[in-house]
Amino acid sequence: MTAPDTQTPPAPHWWRRNALGLGALVVLIPLTVGVIAANEWSQYDAGHPTQPIIVQAGDAVRYDGAGIGPARAEFTDNPAAPAGSRVLRTTTLITPLDGPLACATPVLRELTGAKRQWDEASGLLDLDYDPEAHSTCDSERPIRYSLTLHYLLPDDAVGPFALDLAGDPLPQFVRLVIEP
Repeated sequence: MTAPDTQTPPAPHWWRRNALGLGALVVLIPLTVGVIAANEWSQYDAGHPTQPIIVQAGDAVRYDGAGIGPARAEFTDNPAAPAGSRVLRTTTLITPLDGPLACATPVLRELTGAKRQWDEASGLLDLDYDPEAHSTCDSERPIRYSLTLHYLLPDDAVGPFALDLAGDPLPQFVRLVIEP
């Protein structure tokens, strides 16, 4: 008489034994990455001007407790401007309504073509001092005033342009369309 075969069946394959855990990883790893990314990027808009309030040429808007606009622009001659460039002077009316407005110096953007941007360049130009000229919003001034800014542009920049003015309620900012 022979002994019955006591050989044990082979153990299930490793993938089969761990199928439930592997399935959970397939779901949980992308979910974890997505939650972390959403948490980090949700705060990005809070500190950056990403949502423009577009104001057409000649119009004004209420922003951060102040009236902003209208804005005007004109090309001016300046002997200190380098060859191949010209100066664009912009004037924007600021009317504090609920209190003074605080903002950074507006950036000039090209709305078509290469969509370049320029910083204010009064310091690079030979301009006479004017105590009434403002290049940033005056957070101490409770009455109406004008921002007078000068931008040094290459000859091929023709417009239309926009002044981007960012104040306290970020991520919104004012984009004033101007055409010299």
